[in-house]
Amino acid sequence: MIKLLELALSFVGSVVAFGINVLDILVYYLLKFTIGLNWATHDLREVFKNVKSYSVEVDDGSYDPKTETKPRRALESAEGLAYTPIEGVNTMKQLLAKVVADNKDKPCLGYRPAIRKIVEKKEGHDWEIIEFSDLTYESYDKIYSRIKNFGAGLARVTGLNSHHLFGIYEDTRKEWLMCLHGCYQYNMVVMTCYASLGDESLCAAINETELTAMLVNEKNLAKMANVIVPKCPTLKNIIYTKAIVSDENEKKKTKDAVEALEKKGLKVLPFEEVEQIGESDYKSNSVIPVKEEATVNSLALIMYTSGTTAQPKGVMITHKNILSIIAGADQKIGDDPNIEYKYLAYLPLAHILEMAAEHVTLSDRGAKPKGDIEVVAPTVLAGVPRVFDTIKKGAFEKIKSSPPFVQWLFHNAYNYKLDAIRHGRESPIWNFLVFNKFKKLVGGKLALILSGGAALSKETHEFLRVCMSCSVIQGYGLTETSAGGCIQYGYQPFTPKNLGSPIITCQIKLISVPEMGYTIHDEEPRGEIAIKGNNVSLGYYKQDQLTKEAYTSDGYFLTGDIGVLHKDGTFSIVDRKKNLTKLVNGEYIALEKLESVYGNCPFVSPNGIMVYGDSDRDYPVALILVQPGYTKQWAHEQGIQGDLNQIIKEPRLIKAVAASLKEEAKKNNLQRMEEIKHFKLLLDEWTPENELLTAAMKLKRSNIVKRYKTEIEEMYATRP
Repeated sequence: MIKLLELALSFVGSVVAFGINVLDILVYYLLKFTIGLNWATHDLREVFKNVKSYSVEVDDGSYDPKTETKPRRALESAEGLAYTPIEGVNTMKQLLAKVVADNKDKPCLGYRPAIRKIVEKKEGHDWEIIEFSDLTYESYDKIYSRIKNFGAGLARVTGLNSHHLFGIYEDTRKEWLMCLHGCYQYNMVVMTCYASLGDESLCAAINETELTAMLVNEKNLAKMANVIVPKCPTLKNIIYTKAIVSDENEKKKTKDAVEALEKKGLKVLPFEEVEQIGESDYKSNSVIPVKEEATVNSLALIMYTSGTTAQPKGVMITHKNILSIIAGADQKIGDDPNIEYKYLAYLPLAHILEMAAEHVTLSDRGAKPKGDIEVVAPTVLAGVPRVFDTIKKGAFEKIKSSPPFVQWLFHNAYNYKLDAIRHGRESPIWNFLVFNKFKKLVGGKLALILSGGAALSKETHEFLRVCMSCSVIQGYGLTETSAGGCIQYGYQPFTPKNLGSPIITCQIKLISVPEMGYTIHDEEPRGEIAIKGNNVSLGYYKQDQLTKEAYTSDGYFLTGDIGVLHKDGTFSIVDRKKNLTKLVNGEYIALEKLESVYGNCPFVSPNGIMVYGDSDRDYPVALILVQPGYTKQWAHEQGIQGDLNQIIKEPRLIKAVAASLKEEAKKNNLQRMEEIKHFKLLLDEWTPENELLTAAMKLKRSNIVKRYKTEIEEMYATRP
């Protein structure tokens, strides 16, 4: 009887789903033919239906046809590479002046003032929750005035001027951006470090650049006094930003830290006081003049990369480089007049992707930085794959714990809409019934998601496109290329695992890597990606040998990434040259590729797997951070009791994880030598703070291997 009831319900469900699907198609075509293509601006497949190639070959006398492809450029730059988003603008100072002149009273930067801090105890941890008031906006004119005041005050307080270096060691906030442009008013060179950078790396960067002044957050003043300044004798000036919210105890700590720094001979001033000094200079017509204005080729930034193994490197970026990525991204993403662009900033501004994204939105649309995503309701969201993987896994956990009808409704809607998107259609009815609820979680107005920093998995790309009902595009670039390389067109057909074509400021070629089995003579050419153009940086600060290894004499930067050139002129990344491990049998395995594959296992936390290959063995092993929500739900369904510490030791769980990993390997056609033979389940956290991840959320392999040396040895001591 129960079996018959289940069959009846399944039949009714199928009929209902079929009816909704038919209605969805009818409504789609009704909207299309009555309103037109632009009713769904995020999937204008028909606009591109006659495009055979998104890039074009160009002549380059230096290329070797035996080992290299001909360089490829964007169609729009076949005759010459661009470098600026606005004709006549050659420096960041000129860009800001032009943007302000065009936007004046429009909102530029927004923030949410803090009201109070609440500490809640949950699962044995103290969680700080900050309560914010409503969004407050400052206009372009107001921000411009504050930037000029800060720049003038900085010159007065520190004595810095043209070509002098100033450091920023700060969280993402509006003062970061204002400080950057304040420095550019005086043609200073800005050195940036991640706010999560370790003490040793921070000291190395300060000493390498011989910094005399820098911006820090109030919370780091004590560390500056006790740890950093004693090891960095060149530091003489500290400008600090106020904490978002602080109690009397924290205010006393700040006062003590300032006094300690002043006793060491440093000048210490809050950001607002530097602004006031500059404002006074403007009012009294006593502003210090700029000694020498910047040119298009002037050095603008020394951006320290997070470093996955060794000490961070300072990448030298010019004004032309920054303008180039703004021009390249702006041209690819486009500008929809129907969208009021709002950008939510949350990545570290010392990450080149975040800085580039903010300047693209700032240049002609208006940027609104960090705040609650539902309050800001952004239309543009940029992020790295780990952020989006976390969103996807959290959503699927929520669905899995929902009633059976909700699960059925979601999966039916998901599969139908994914198929519709692949055929160039939208799903208005399913959006109304299901997916608009997802969109409301991010404010309800999201029009564009940009992913960069690493390859976005096919599954996550599909999830974002289906559930967020917006354009999801991938970009590819590195700090050394000012975040520029390839970007998908904002509204091109849905293509996961694809990076798009070169931006208009650079050209790209592939170089064969025969030892890995990648050559330009493959059916689709494969090889190391090399980038040349106006967005390619000058090299590494004071590290000539590293510069010679990564930058060729004819201007190409060797990325270390293995790419494939598709027939439509777009590129994809298939491997990573630098994370190649040779096993005892002489075969190579690509660690990042395997982590990307096995990371789709539902038991694995986002960015929570490190694959390790011992050169004396013929198979890899893995360290796995379990996904708590999914693992608890699975254990509950299996009748397994206890907390997570007990659950991860349960043989049934280990068997289930092994089966899931094997399924992912089979799904992705991995070879036998790429299969995980042993793994260790962990409940630890890998973060930039404990130096197991970089600030860009990439694995610090050497640190992880060192920390889990015993676990790795135990895995290899067990017979496969």
